[in-house]
Amino acid sequence: MNDPVANAQLELACRLGVLDDLVEALEDGADIDCNGGAPLFFAVQAGDPAIVSALLERGADVSCYELDASADDVVERLMAMVPARPERAVSSGGMAELDAKMLRAFHRMISNKGLAEPIKKGRQEEYEAFHKGLGSIAAEECQAVVSEFFQLIKPTEGNSEAVAAALADPANSEKLAELAERYSKASEDEQPGELLKDYLKERKKIA
Repeated sequence: MNDPVANAQLELACRLGVLDDLVEALEDGADIDCNGGAPLFFAVQAGDPAIVSALLERGADVSCYELDASADDVVERLMAMVPARPERAVSSGGMAELDAKMLRAFHRMISNKGLAEPIKKGRQEEYEAFHKGLGSIAAEECQAVVSEFFQLIKPTEGNSEAVAAALADPANSEKLAELAERYSKASEDEQPGELLKDYLKERKKIA
């Protein structure tokens, strides 16, 4: 079987390190090597040996890495291929540590009304968590755009008047429009909203 929704769920489970959801996705028809081996790639990128081991135990293909899946050190060798990136780490609690509903709400606001919309809605203090959450689900280009937005208006410094002034400054209008366009394009490629939607749908089924 090769179910697209289950595939998306499997990829997200590997990004976030949620073993139960990995198993659930496979039971629902996910292809363990979907999208060119993306689940294993995401697990390695996340630095999660437990998820990597779980994928290998269930038959994930490692031939593209020129490794033997039966070798004793295959997990260690896979993990050594990617530099450690602690800022991307997600605890073993997985989505319990990541507010998927907040991420999805922010993504929807930004997609519909621009990068400043969460701030206009009085949710400035949550923006940093949104930024980190994008990294946790490997929406790297979306995260990069938000980083540039932060550099432009510095929303985490706690000065709401300064942020409002930066947003209203005509000198920033062209850059804000460019960032909005880039976020829109990146979200089409990375589909963070759809991944989170699928995740929440599946969690609701088994809750």
